Amino acid sequence: MDQLNHIMLIIGLLLSCSIFASRISSIMGLPVLLLFLILGMLFGENGFLLEIQFSNYNLAFYIANLALAVIIFDGGCQTSYFTFKTSSKPAIILSTFGVLITTLIVGALVYYIFKMSFFESLLVGCMIGSTDAGAVFSLLGSNGVSLKNKVQGPLEIESATNDPMAIFLTITVIEIIKSGVSTAAGGPETFTMSNALLFFMKQFSFGIVFGILFGYLGRMLLNAISIPNSLYSLLVLGVAFTGFAITSAMDGSGFLAIFIIGMIIGNTALKQLRYIRPVQDGLTWLSQICLFLMLGLLVEPPNLLIHAVDGLIVACIMAFLARPVAVFLCLKLLFKFSTRELLFMSWVGLRGSVPIVLAIYPIMNEIPHADLFFNTAFVVVIFSLLVQGATILPVAKFFDVYAPSSTAPVSKGQMGITIDDDYEIFNYEIKHKSCQDQLLSEIKFPNRTMVVSVFRKSMILHPVSRMKLKKGDIISIIGHSDDELLLNTIFNSDTPIKKVHYPYSGDILLSGEADMTEIAEKYGLVITSKEQLLTLGDFLSYHLGGIPTVGDRLTVIDCRFTICEVFGSQIIKVGFEKLENNI
Repeated sequence: MDQLNHIMLIIGLLLSCSIFASRISSIMGLPVLLLFLILGMLFGENGFLLEIQFSNYNLAFYIANLALAVIIFDGGCQTSYFTFKTSSKPAIILSTFGVLITTLIVGALVYYIFKMSFFESLLVGCMIGSTDAGAVFSLLGSNGVSLKNKVQGPLEIESATNDPMAIFLTITVIEIIKSGVSTAAGGPETFTMSNALLFFMKQFSFGIVFGILFGYLGRMLLNAISIPNSLYSLLVLGVAFTGFAITSAMDGSGFLAIFIIGMIIGNTALKQLRYIRPVQDGLTWLSQICLFLMLGLLVEPPNLLIHAVDGLIVACIMAFLARPVAVFLCLKLLFKFSTRELLFMSWVGLRGSVPIVLAIYPIMNEIPHADLFFNTAFVVVIFSLLVQGATILPVAKFFDVYAPSSTAPVSKGQMGITIDDDYEIFNYEIKHKSCQDQLLSEIKFPNRTMVVSVFRKSMILHPVSRMKLKKGDIISIIGHSDDELLLNTIFNSDTPIKKVHYPYSGDILLSGEADMTEIAEKYGLVITSKEQLLTLGDFLSYHLGGIPTVGDRLTVIDCRFTICEVFGSQIIKVGFEKLENNI
């Protein structure tokens, strides 16, 4: 029982210190993942806090793969189809040819500088050739620095899809080394190039096929099964892990599969996602904490110091030569990236947990100098997080790829009205000075949205056209998910778009309750089948958006409608004009 309490105490202290470290990281401007690594080293056998003895590389390998699977699955959930469609081509080229070029350059220079054997030098390049999804997703996006989509999309997708190439290269080189050792000792030669190529094809093909298969299976189960809300996140995680395991058992890339599974599930319009995302976010943070703490516990600082100089040389080769050359060779001629964008993408080739996990392979396979590989990879990761990770923001601003995040809703959630394509409620706080004393009726909201309430000092106010917004107000708006970017722009803009009001001087006045079918037949107006079911007032409210006010007008082909009288948010009278010459 005392041992159990001791274990619980250690876990509690490690988690608590890690959470405080995340706060320290935001104050000091250091990547939080680096602080998790340092904490692990301080609590480790050669540290001075708890002196936890942990040297089980096999267990570390399994825990690391489990944590990486959760991190990459969450990255897939956060990747939109639009981002993947626009960024997948450069990302996939970087995740294949880019990793290969980086590996060859690092391997060649290590061979030249350190006089190691050729394949041992190449193994160093294989281990650090890929960027790390945990580091990239942690330091970019909603939790970190916001970049222009043209740059951020390829970086994130590359980090999630380059593991198959890195694993293939690492395993292939290890098999070559083992085959050479076996042959020298008089044993049979086990490695063949055909086996390596077959393994490479399986990694990508099975990863893609099983990723799509289990992604749609997860989406189908979410839609078909009714379970308590708290269980949906466990359901999709179970499907994702099943897909990962089956893919890996078939020699496919489980990491590629689980990323695709996450992307397919994350891009569904089902309301269950609002229960999944908060839980998934917490699990991802827990995975990152456990992964980097464990890797910190695994390293021995005295051995790290012995290989520090060699590791720094390799890190500089990777950051200042191999990665930039790979990025420019892969992207400069094929895609429309500027030199500044390519230089930034070269700098943000972040290394994190993946190189360290790959460095466990030589230890598990009892490759000569395995300790050298592990400690060198660890130094490279520390350099990458400390130098490259900590300077992302100033470098992004210097290369003009930084995109300040727009105002986001303080909260949002699906209404639960329909199964698919559901309405959502967005709650925005009025922060920008340009919105102070702004008339609600003068803000041009998207045409599918409706302002439902305004909260001021804990009081709920009915939204009317003459209401003036005040700083600190919370405004609630119902719309679709597609409306969010437009709403973010409105509440982040220096000069909100105002409606233009036009006087009406014609003779034809129509009732807001008039049936649109009758109006269309009478005045030769072509409308859709859905619009035929609306009243004139609803028709105008839908197309104009926001709160209707006197003077708003809408032109449809050769017909012009002008709002002449409103009561609250209800349109009472509408002026009608038939235009000449389609003007």
